[in-house]
Amino acid sequence: MSFIDISGRKIYYEEYGRGNAPTLVYLHGGPGESCLTYTCQAKRLGEFFHVISFDQYDVFRSDPVGEEALTVRELVRMTEEMRKALGVKSWIPLGHSFGGMLALLYASAYPDSTDGVIYDCPMWSALHTARAIASAVLPFFEQNGVSDQAELCREILEDGISPRDAFEKSMTISLSDELSRYCHVITDEKYNSYIEERIPDPEVAEDCWRRFAAFQQKLFESEDFYEDCLPLISKITKPQFLMLGEYDMTCGRTEQEFFAKNAPIGWTEIIPDCAHLTWFEYPDKYTELIRRNAEAIVSEQRP
Repeated sequence: MSFIDISGRKIYYEEYGRGNAPTLVYLHGGPGESCLTYTCQAKRLGEFFHVISFDQYDVFRSDPVGEEALTVRELVRMTEEMRKALGVKSWIPLGHSFGGMLALLYASAYPDSTDGVIYDCPMWSALHTARAIASAVLPFFEQNGVSDQAELCREILEDGISPRDAFEKSMTISLSDELSRYCHVITDEKYNSYIEERIPDPEVAEDCWRRFAAFQQKLFESEDFYEDCLPLISKITKPQFLMLGEYDMTCGRTEQEFFAKNAPIGWTEIIPDCAHLTWFEYPDKYTELIRRNAEAIVSEQRP
């Protein structure tokens, strides 16, 4: 296991591939998911690129922050400190889900350190993600007469609702097995099988698993978690690639349309019959998409 000191804390990281190849840095979602589940893809992409992934502050194998507050921008700053400490001149942030917010903020804050950006089913706005989820599941509740959940979704979709209120309400939506099938959500059984097959010995202490909820709670209490990052897309002058599963509920129609109209150099590809975990559901397709589009970013030409 490899660690590096960032601002006095040990950060767990993984590194694969050739040092002279373009560098991808994987920013995990969750929030608090860790880079654990990405190890298999990082190794595969390491055949083409220099790949770095790491556990963010207070996540799994990295040092905790204790009682200190945690903000989204602190995680972005930490990413830049990682780049400096590892001696990487510039790289391509690859952000999944909440990591997509980090990737966008990073590209905005550190344009000289960014060659381009790859967003994988990103969450760019707590409000828009909450609305995307509510829009996706409302028809199911209406068709099946689940009136309380349908009303909850309508409240999330009301004009004037605050980002915090909308997001907190979306977290209380009841995801039954039937609704999971309706939304094409991967079952826990399949997800756990993936972990067991591809990461047989994760070397994670028991207390690391318990920190997931604490990390989330700290971020959910941070004001900048609820800021709308969507407008920043129009300010990124480097190439931006948006990858989505057909049934993803995190990046909705509003975000997709905004990206298509406002990214100065941007393009989108949708993976059919896929939901939120692109790298898990279609691993071969995922590797090929990242390879092809990262190469396009480096050449600054669309694939």
